[in-house]
Amino acid sequence: MKSIVFFNNKGGVGKTTFTFHLGYALERAGNKVLFVDLDPQCNLTAHICDEETIDKAWSEKGDSVYKAVEPIIKGAGDVKLIEPYKVENRNIWIFIGDLLLSDFEGELSNAWTQILAGQERGFRVTSAIYRIIQEFASKNDIDYILIDVAPNLGSLNRAVLLGCDNFVIPMIPDLFSLRGSQNLGRVFADWIRNYYTSKQRIGVSKLQFDTPNGTPKFSGYILQQFNVYRSRKTKAYERWSSQIPDYINEYVIGPLNATDLKILDLVLTIPDYKVADFKNYHGLVPMAQTSLKPIFELTSRDGVIGDHTRYVNDCRREFEQIANNIQSIIK
Repeated sequence: MKSIVFFNNKGGVGKTTFTFHLGYALERAGNKVLFVDLDPQCNLTAHICDEETIDKAWSEKGDSVYKAVEPIIKGAGDVKLIEPYKVENRNIWIFIGDLLLSDFEGELSNAWTQILAGQERGFRVTSAIYRIIQEFASKNDIDYILIDVAPNLGSLNRAVLLGCDNFVIPMIPDLFSLRGSQNLGRVFADWIRNYYTSKQRIGVSKLQFDTPNGTPKFSGYILQQFNVYRSRKTKAYERWSSQIPDYINEYVIGPLNATDLKILDLVLTIPDYKVADFKNYHGLVPMAQTSLKPIFELTSRDGVIGDHTRYVNDCRREFEQIANNIQSIIK
């Protein structure tokens, strides 16, 4: 069982679309996949669930992620275990997102102060979502947990990062995406260092509940949404994409490999740090969203005609390869 978070401090890099397609590709390869939508915008949920399912999950007796942490937010107890939604006839589940999840940010911010002070409640609150995920994934032999988060460095994303096994940075080859990666390593290293030190100080044996190790591995980046002209990336995109490895090395790997963090082994070494390329499929993305299925499973019934068929087949081959790469890199 491996949990992977896809994160960039810059929005609009296609992380939700990629996460969705990767999950379905991994399932087609014979894996059990659990999606977790922890972005209050709920775009991953909208990719997978129809409005009736979402409305039910958001109802008073629903089972969205917010409902799981609502007792903590209201001061009424610990996290409530919930069941994720299962996609019909697939080995795919999703913990449904909720716009109200942003209400949990304040509790997590207070919990971080308590962690630094060595107080048990801080660890209990911070580990709440981690415990929900682990409970279900362990009982159901989940192979991959794919977590979608918002593009910010807030307290919710801090709790998610510390509770994952691996994180991957989606990027598009432009100035803004590169800029968005510049503070990731420094901030992540600071979070990991403080959590690890605090956990050592309080002693794991004193905590009567599961807590994450807090040692996520950087597992590469994904180059997304690049345009192709006559089978080659456009020159403007080539210019920015060629700079990504240096940025990753300086601003992500450098801070995570700081001397005092070496013992934690926070970087997964792969050539050039690139996990995959994901092309821009333009009009097929909204078609896939409407059909609640990945591009590579679209058919003529979904509106695929003419050249679209070739793109659907290209996407299928592309994600078969990406799924293979992920399985070989993240074991």
